[in-house]
Amino acid sequence: MLTEPKFIDSELKESIAKAVHEFAKHKKLEGIKSLSRHNPQKVGLILYLFSQGVSQSQMVKKYHLSHGTIKSTLMEYADYTGKWAELGTKLSKMLFLDLHSLEMDMVERIRERLRSGELVPTFSDLLYVSVALDKAWQQADRARDRSETVPEKPGVTHEQYQAIVAAAKERMAELKRLKAVG
Repeated sequence: MLTEPKFIDSELKESIAKAVHEFAKHKKLEGIKSLSRHNPQKVGLILYLFSQGVSQSQMVKKYHLSHGTIKSTLMEYADYTGKWAELGTKLSKMLFLDLHSLEMDMVERIRERLRSGELVPTFSDLLYVSVALDKAWQQADRARDRSETVPEKPGVTHEQYQAIVAAAKERMAELKRLKAVG
């Protein structure tokens, strides 16, 4: 299983590099200024991070990229980002599963040490792996394919709304009559 993520990561990086190179070549022929021509590494970084589910805000904070640069890059490569996001999703899910497996191994070792009396349990024994697991899950969740089926929120038509309002008014009038009688 460890070789598959490296293969996917390598395939993802190669695909991004190839697309950036092609865009830079076209922009040069057309005489258009482009970040792809002047800083292909930055473009590659943005596209790679995006494919991994890293948010634009995180890119700004952690990598000191501007929102404008990120947005224009993502728009320029919009035809490719879906494919890369799909590969990034696979990587994120595999990372989550690897971390989850590591956490389970650590839990089992800690249980063994607890049973033998060798270890007195503390919260910090699992803290770092649990935090990494949570972050990996969040990243995998952000990177997941947005075309997955998401249940629709039930809607109310105008006619249904009018019927509900009429029923509520009727019930309020009935309650007023009962109060006046009683």
